[in-house]
Amino acid sequence: MKNIARAAAVATVAGVALVGAVTPASAGTKPACVSVDVRSFNHVVMYNNCSTSQRLRVVWNNARDSGCFTVASGASKDVNAYNQPFASYDKVVTC
Repeated sequence: MKNIARAAAVATVAGVALVGAVTPASAGTKPACVSVDVRSFNHVVMYNNCSTSQRLRVVWNNARDSGCFTVASGASKDVNAYNQPFASYDKVVTC
């Protein structure tokens, strides 16, 4: 019985480690060549001023984060969380 409990504990810890691997905390810091215009608490525009395309995600407080977007060099991406009433902008990260 102890072995079963120990195996369950190890599986739980392993599951937490896997979940932790995909959280925004493990995402990269956005490069300085990416700028963000915060239009309102739940609406931002990301501008890619880098020489290469960037994979970016918006991290929201009190809401699900956006998906990953590929923003081409010189392009912008408008992102909002209008359908999440308690969302507020936190940051942009790479993904």
